[in-house]
Amino acid sequence: MNGGLKALLFGCGSMVFLGIVGVVVGVIWLAQAPEPGVKMANEMDEYALEYIAQHNILEPGENLVAYYDATVSMNGKEAAILTTSRVLYHKNNATTAMDLADVVDVSHRNETLLGDTFEISSVTGEMMKIEIAPLNNGATFKTALMGAVEANQSTQANRTTDDGV
Repeated sequence: MNGGLKALLFGCGSMVFLGIVGVVVGVIWLAQAPEPGVKMANEMDEYALEYIAQHNILEPGENLVAYYDATVSMNGKEAAILTTSRVLYHKNNATTAMDLADVVDVSHRNETLLGDTFEISSVTGEMMKIEIAPLNNGATFKTALMGAVEANQSTQANRTTDDGV
């Protein structure tokens, strides 16, 4: 074999080897990462609970209902959070929140390529948009959100009736 052919074969072999190593490392990394998708309170990963606590996202007495990490790296820096009293969207170290008692409308659509989109409106005219990627249990978030909104509005109605208003 001449020197040029040996160099070509060595170069091609090296590229194939590096490609295989890259795939193996990627598979190992993905296998160790938390599973993506909507999580209920009983399914929460430790990294998410730590992030929520470190950034003081929940108010005292507030309980987590559902959580969706929108990041590919699953680091909590962008997340939709549903609690017993609020719906929140956390992104870029800022949290947008809406009291569930103030919610007047929740529209939902499921688009094949975009996933589940929720548009939530409040009595003050504020709107919040939450997108959950396809195959990430958007239906679970919808069920939890609708249930939490209904429960909060029932509680508000009972308080109003009890107060004689």
